[in-house]
Amino acid sequence: MKRIIYRSSIVIILLISGCDRSDPEVKHTPQEKVQIQNYLNRVKTDLVYIKGGTFWMGDFCKKMREGGPYCSPEKDTKPLHEVELSSYSIGKFKVTHEDYDSYLKMAGLPKQHFEEKFQEDMLDTMTYFKNSPAVVTWAEADNYCAWLRKESGLPFSLPSEAQWEYAARNHGQYILAATDDGLWRENEKTGQGENYATDVDRITVSDATGLNGPLIHFPVNKYPPSPLGLYGMADNGYEWVKDWYDPDYYKISAKKDPQGPGKPIVKDEDTGQYRKVLRGGNNPDPTGDVGLTFYRAYRITDNPFPVSTTVRCVVNSSESIK
Repeated sequence: MKRIIYRSSIVIILLISGCDRSDPEVKHTPQEKVQIQNYLNRVKTDLVYIKGGTFWMGDFCKKMREGGPYCSPEKDTKPLHEVELSSYSIGKFKVTHEDYDSYLKMAGLPKQHFEEKFQEDMLDTMTYFKNSPAVVTWAEADNYCAWLRKESGLPFSLPSEAQWEYAARNHGQYILAATDDGLWRENEKTGQGENYATDVDRITVSDATGLNGPLIHFPVNKYPPSPLGLYGMADNGYEWVKDWYDPDYYKISAKKDPQGPGKPIVKDEDTGQYRKVLRGGNNPDPTGDVGLTFYRAYRITDNPFPVSTTVRCVVNSSESIK
């Protein structure tokens, strides 16, 4: 598995408009206020309550195997460390590109766009599929959750690494893949995925539409949810979390509700920007992506290649959201 994923195999420069600006103050008409309230009600309906608890965060395979081998050679998933989390709620879906577009309109922000014609074509390709994930930078993802917080009055935010992993592992169980049953299932005859999208699925759609297979994002609810009712935490786009990336953070992590480093740690040499953590997967390979529930990836905050980075938000409240 690749460690650094800020480079893309597709040689394009995607310059996103408005990704580093705060939402402007917008005076809404009564009709717009109703629209926003309806949107917020739907977002709240799609929240899944996660009861807090204690779990072992990181590469748990050695502990699971009672002294056997780790699942991964990567050092940044170690040491395994005990974490206690307060209760919270998390979105059951990744944010769709339709909902992200609606948010931009309601927030008075410019429509997401690219500078060049071929880049606009890329955006059209990514948004061709209905109910598929919005592709966003970390700054855009953070701004979206902050807008939900401002409009709803609820403590919305990006999830912490610990929150994401605890939810993906069904309250911190020893689960390697955040699918409906913790396994990767394919149809033996066709090679199509039963609980995640395989390369065969991508080729099938590409052949039918003429669109570039690696850019295909499937509907956020295409495959069965995890036992907690969460969709797409195993594939269909990496997910942004709030934490700054530090390969050694697990050595000093707070035990109670860790939030990651208090300041940026690792700077990208090419851009001069600092790196944030990504969780989950995009096009997982069951033969190589072992331990995707604890795998840590990273990109810079305003990455020029946001083709595979998505967002879902949490509400940091110990009470279930009604």
